Amino acid sequence: MNTSIKLVILATLLAGGLPAQDRAPAAGWLGNLTVTAVGTANWVENISRTSFEPTRKDAETYDLSLSAGRHQQVAAAWLMHGSVDATLLTVPDYTLADQLKLGLRLGVQRKFGLGPFAPILQLDTALTYKSARLAADRGWTTEASLRLAKRFTSAIKAGITGQWLQHNARSAVFDLQQRSFSADVTWDITERWSLGGSAGRLSGDIVANAAWSVWAQAITGGLGPTVFGYYNSRPWTVTNLYGAGWVSYNVEAGVDLWSLAASCAISAHTTAELRHSSAFVVNKIGIRYPTDSWGLSVIHRF
Repeated sequence: MNTSIKLVILATLLAGGLPAQDRAPAAGWLGNLTVTAVGTANWVENISRTSFEPTRKDAETYDLSLSAGRHQQVAAAWLMHGSVDATLLTVPDYTLADQLKLGLRLGVQRKFGLGPFAPILQLDTALTYKSARLAADRGWTTEASLRLAKRFTSAIKAGITGQWLQHNARSAVFDLQQRSFSADVTWDITERWSLGGSAGRLSGDIVANAAWSVWAQAITGGLGPTVFGYYNSRPWTVTNLYGAGWVSYNVEAGVDLWSLAASCAISAHTTAELRHSSAFVVNKIGIRYPTDSWGLSVIHRF
C-alpha cells in the first residue's frame, strides 16, 4: 500500500473514529461553502530550467485558480475540510507548456488547546489530474502533507510543513516522486498589510530541458564521461517545448527553495500579493538550474 493511500485512510479513520455524539450532522457540511479565485501574472527567469546559460529562456506566465471548499467541525478540537480545485496555466511564448489541473483535496486538523495561540496540526491529501498541452506530461498526481502551525503573538505566526508528491505521467520523463520540508513565517504589520517568507528543501525527480545543440554533446561524451554516463542512464525525449529540437529529461536533484511576499487587503474579500520566489536546483552530478520568478496575484474570496 503506497504512502498516499495510507494517509487518506488515516484521515478517514481520524474523523470516522470520533464518538458519534461528537460528529456534526451531515447537513452542516453543506452550509459553509467558500469559493476562492486567484489570478496571477509571473515573470520567470529560466523557465526552461536549463543549465547552459546562453540557451536559457525567460517568459511571462499567467494562471487562474478556482477553489470551492467546505469545512466541518466534527468535535471540539477537530475540523475536517475538503475542496475541489482547478488551475489553468498559460505561457504565451511557449504554448506547449500550457496546462489545466483539476483536483480534489481532503484534510483534517487538530487544535491543541483553546484560543488563537494554540498550535494546530493539519493533515492534507490531494488527487489531481494534469491535462497538459504536451501529451507526455498528462497524468495523475497524488500529494500528502503534514503541517504544524502556531501564532506566537497577535502579529506573528509560523509553521513547518512536510510534503510528499508523486506524478504518474504518460512518459517516464515526466514521472516525479518528491519529498520536501519547509518553514514559513508571517508578520501582520497592520490590519491590511502583511509580510511573509519561507525557506525549504526539496529532494527527488526534476524535469529539466536542453537545446539539441547542448544535449547532443551531453549524450555523446562531448561534456565529459560523468555527464555522458548519467544522462544516458536517465529517461529523455524530444518535446520541442522551448524551441525546435529541445529535449526534456528527468534527473534526480536537490532543490533549495525560498520566497518573500508582501500582501495588502484591498477590501474585506480581496487581497493583492507581490511575491518573489527562487528555486536553486542541483542534480545528482552537480549540474545547476537556477530559476527565479516575480509574481503579482489578486485573491478574491466570495
